[in-house]
Amino acid sequence: MADLVLLQCELEHRHQAPHLAMCLFARDLIDAGHRVRCALVHPGAIAEAAAWAEGSDLLILDSIFPFGLVRRLQDATGLPVLVGGHNALQHALRGPAEFAITGPGRKALSAFVEAWPDGDFGTVPGLWFERDGVLDCGPTPPIQRPADEVLPFDPVLDWDYFGPPRAPGSNLRVPSVVAEFGCVWNRSTAEEPFYADVLARVPERAMTARAEADLRARFVQKEGGCTFCTFRYTPLAGHRSERGTELLLEQARVLLAAGARGLSLQTEHPVPWIPRLLEALAGEGLVEQLDELHVRTIPWLVLKHAAALRDCIELCEELGVHLVVGQIGFEAFDERSLAIFHKGLSSEENRAAARMLTELTEQHEGFTGTAGHGLIPFHPWTRPEDLLENIAAVRADAPWLLPDLQPGRRLELYNEWTPLFWKAQDEGLLVESPETFGWGWTFADERTGEVVAVARALVNEAPERTASLGADVLEALARLRLSEEDPEARRAAYMRLRAQVASGRFGRQGAPVG
Repeated sequence: MADLVLLQCELEHRHQAPHLAMCLFARDLIDAGHRVRCALVHPGAIAEAAAWAEGSDLLILDSIFPFGLVRRLQDATGLPVLVGGHNALQHALRGPAEFAITGPGRKALSAFVEAWPDGDFGTVPGLWFERDGVLDCGPTPPIQRPADEVLPFDPVLDWDYFGPPRAPGSNLRVPSVVAEFGCVWNRSTAEEPFYADVLARVPERAMTARAEADLRARFVQKEGGCTFCTFRYTPLAGHRSERGTELLLEQARVLLAAGARGLSLQTEHPVPWIPRLLEALAGEGLVEQLDELHVRTIPWLVLKHAAALRDCIELCEELGVHLVVGQIGFEAFDERSLAIFHKGLSSEENRAAARMLTELTEQHEGFTGTAGHGLIPFHPWTRPEDLLENIAAVRADAPWLLPDLQPGRRLELYNEWTPLFWKAQDEGLLVESPETFGWGWTFADERTGEVVAVARALVNEAPERTASLGADVLEALARLRLSEEDPEARRAAYMRLRAQVASGRFGRQGAPVG
């Protein structure tokens, strides 16, 4: 019997339920006779979590933990670490963890724990590990459909928590139900002129021939979708509607019986599944227990299925369920950045999707479509002109994204087998970042680097941060950088802006940022 500790990193969403996968992993390990403890950990409470985990045999972490936090846990506990999740391979390539599991993890994790005392790691599907400085891996994991990973469904939902105060009952605050894996947007970047001269490559790392072949086949040659995303090599996989509906219903029964009042539907293409799930719950008399349903999707799917989404909203209103459309990756509203991100739509289409969600939110009390979405104001090739275009679009069509227009909102390089990474590497824009996920980047346009550096200093000196402060400061600085070529004149202007921001006399008045 092993003494195992499962930890999840709560970078932002400390009022949310633990990730479903590790809840199911915990149950499997308990049923196999192991002692298992589970906790959510805020970065500010690493020391407390480490003290709590002392005396165990192994730390099992999700791949949201940046390398720096993994290292702190290792140093504080002296324990070996296994990482699993969508970014686990990057942990194996560059991070301090001793083990990583890529791909379907439920059977793999149980197999690893059984093999761990004897060190027979080469038989565990999807496992990555190092021997004498050389990276190796187990067999390629088999393709799994959702039911293969979800069933039997008996998740461990009683997790401890280390961090700032959070709402009571957060462990059951909108837990997930899984409909599908992967992403419907899985198109190669081959048609993007920006990447015309970029060649696919395996990361520069000492590894066995087996590991290189696996990495190349499962990741490098599978590239598709948004160029920064860890889902981009995973095509959509699920069940036919009847079997999929029953799978959702089986999960919902358990979670509602445990006390959940909301559910988060896990699929990038949720609109067809919403009526199936709600009608199935209504048929069993369970829909009355459901207060809210959260879904995520893609901007062009919002437009393509606009009529069906309206039907879903009306159905939810009839059943008394509040529908929340969140986690939509708008990312940018200028054509250049959308092409670099390979979002698959135009700026006007992105703006139309944002306007539509605003209108639906205003028209329906039982619908929220303007919260929790994604925006990436800065990437290695952002120009001041692109920044101004994005700020104008957000002000006009998505003002609820204004708080995300901050100088520190930069693209994170989660892995190194995407065209975006390769392009930045070719242009010498990468910098090592051992505290995050191995790599950071610098701006190709020095004008943008100057704007961002000054904006950070100014925003940090503001006595109060309004919703639009970041956008206001960035807009003023970008216009100044484009209009004034003399460095000394710019410096004097920056100092005047600094005084205005520090005194609270700068910018448009917006609601305080929470």
